[in-house]
Amino acid sequence: MQSWVIDKAKSISLKQEEQEEVNLRTHARVKIARASLCQSDIAIYQEKLGKLPIIPSRSALGVISESKLKSLSKGQRVYLSPYQKSTEKPFDIVGKDTNGYLSDFCVVPNENIYIVPESIPDEDFTFIEEIAMAIKTTSLIGLKQTHYIALFGATTFNIILGQLALYYQAIPIIVDSNVDALSLAEQYGIYYTINSTKDNVLNKIVEITSGNLVEHIVVDTDYYTDINIDLLNMANTHGRIAFVGYDTTLDKLKINAHYIISKGLSIFGINDGYGEIEPAINMLATEVVDVSGLLENMYDFSEVETAFTTLSAKKHPLKNIVRC
Repeated sequence: MQSWVIDKAKSISLKQEEQEEVNLRTHARVKIARASLCQSDIAIYQEKLGKLPIIPSRSALGVISESKLKSLSKGQRVYLSPYQKSTEKPFDIVGKDTNGYLSDFCVVPNENIYIVPESIPDEDFTFIEEIAMAIKTTSLIGLKQTHYIALFGATTFNIILGQLALYYQAIPIIVDSNVDALSLAEQYGIYYTINSTKDNVLNKIVEITSGNLVEHIVVDTDYYTDINIDLLNMANTHGRIAFVGYDTTLDKLKINAHYIISKGLSIFGINDGYGEIEPAINMLATEVVDVSGLLENMYDFSEVETAFTTLSAKKHPLKNIVRC
């Protein structure tokens, strides 16, 4: 078995390991076809997150090689979840707390394996976790029809969340300073966009909402780190604010608690989509969410070292895939 291992800061190398013994009643051996690369993997590579050494990649698309489960047959295409049962906490994050999927073969617990509908293209699997996180976010903040939701950062996550908002007949507003990213968001039906370098964000939100402000604010903390007290002032009374991400960049957040108390705001922190994988796969299969065009790049298995070097140099890397 060959695996890419991050053994020290900014160092990843290909290791040859003996094939693991596998209890086919509780686990399956899976041939990895596509392994995801995201901000979490890059942060681990930069030693900003997790512990080393570790095999990265939170999620993967694979083909069943060996299994004794009747529901899993050899050659079946499956999604491998980022969340694995733990004895010490509700779950471990694959690729962060335990070894990930950046290998040619993996031994995977049965509960981590989800059958992928034929309608989902191979390259779209990498967005399943972000869809799951978006579903969890809408549930926690209580997003409802006609609610305004301000999304800070025109990222893949917020574009997905914006599509879910439209599906629920809410009204998304995306805020960013990147003109190209805002244009991309508009292509996915998100009508209201605000350029934070060109416009006064608070004034634009007042204009869009006819002075009512927004019921919800979501900040993609892996990308949008320019957070200040005006953020809370954009929420209306009893508004709900979610800080979402893999915890890769945001360290200390300074906010004015006056707004939280005076407006009765609720604050949520979300860094996973645990419990929402099956609904996410269904939303992708039924085209509730469109992720075509959101993938940045696909690297071959032999190009992993180049991929990490390249993505580490980028300020805001998007979703990438390794073809195994």
